[in-house]
Amino acid sequence: MHSLRFTAVTSSNGIVEREFTVGEIPGVLWSPESSAGHAPLVLMGHGGGLHKKTPALTARARDTVTAWGFTVAAIDAPGHGDRPRTAEDEQVRAEFRQAQATG
Repeated sequence: MHSLRFTAVTSSNGIVEREFTVGEIPGVLWSPESSAGHAPLVLMGHGGGLHKKTPALTARARDTVTAWGFTVAAIDAPGHGDRPRTAEDEQVRAEFRQAQATG
């Protein structure tokens, strides 16, 4: 069983941002500063080999926290963000880019 370990905590504009790892999987958790830990949890995904803290995902997460009072979590999937990419991951990314280019 892998344990959750918080690696960094920041707070601004009523939102607490906690970076964490579960085993070797990196993630981030955004929550209301005023929450007693009982806010509903929303899991946000991202694709295209992107990072869990891209500006667009971070903006959606922060909006979800401030507008609805939810807690939001995002992780880097295999081959995304801070997780290492295998040769297979790189091949899939290349095929995806090729498909985009050809329409």
